[in-house]
Amino acid sequence: MRQDNTWEPTIVGQQDDGCGNRITGRERREAMLKKQVHLGMPRADVESAFGKPDRISSRNGRTSYHYRDNDGNTRQIDFDEYGCVSMKSRK
Repeated sequence: MRQDNTWEPTIVGQQDDGCGNRITGRERREAMLKKQVHLGMPRADVESAFGKPDRISSRNGRTSYHYRDNDGNTRQIDFDEYGCVSMKSRK
């Protein structure tokens, strides 16, 4: 009698950041340390890097964080409806 010794694949999961894991954990950590923003970063990572925004605005289900530095330069970071960075700009 022959035994079937097939193995089922093992699926190793990773933590879902809620933004589709568009950037790796390493890229996220480096961006936060360097105070950079990457598309797909979760809102919590942006707040870790830059702190609470100076102003928050919302329009059509999307949220924007507005930051101003000591020189008067502004940075706007837009989040999609899932709380993930969708666009960034600097003035």
